[in-house]
Amino acid sequence: MSNSYEYFNTLTLVFYLMVGMPLIFFVLIYLQYEEVGGLKPTESIMWLPHIVLPVGVLICLYFAYSLYAKQLRQRQASAFREKLRAFHEASLYKYGLLSLANFLAIIGMYFMGEQIFAGLYAIALVVFSLNRPTHHRITKDMQLSKEEQQWLRSDKNFDEL
Repeated sequence: MSNSYEYFNTLTLVFYLMVGMPLIFFVLIYLQYEEVGGLKPTESIMWLPHIVLPVGVLICLYFAYSLYAKQLRQRQASAFREKLRAFHEASLYKYGLLSLANFLAIIGMYFMGEQIFAGLYAIALVVFSLNRPTHHRITKDMQLSKEEQQWLRSDKNFDEL
């Protein structure tokens, strides 16, 4: 990462890859079920798919945020580049857990073919999409000074700062 453009380009690419991979599987599985009449409503509750998978999704969502916050607190970086590096690393873990939450919903939909899992996936996807890397998110989460905010928005090489 040598400048703001490269930094955001890398972060955004990782974000969209982590969102897109489960989305591709969702679409393929959804279309597969549409060919045979669509997803069916849940008629009876079973322990593993209807309790464990949604709880697993919630646990992934919870840990995505709690581990992210914990990592940022532990990495009390003072240098600008170190702050960006800390944000990047913490975001990768958060995106991984959010992606896992999406995959758990897709697994339930694949094996059960029920609408509830498509809804669970939609909820997990919305939560994931709220975490797109932006200037505002980095500024807020890393508590950047006014000067660092200007650096983040500039096209200067980070080595020049």
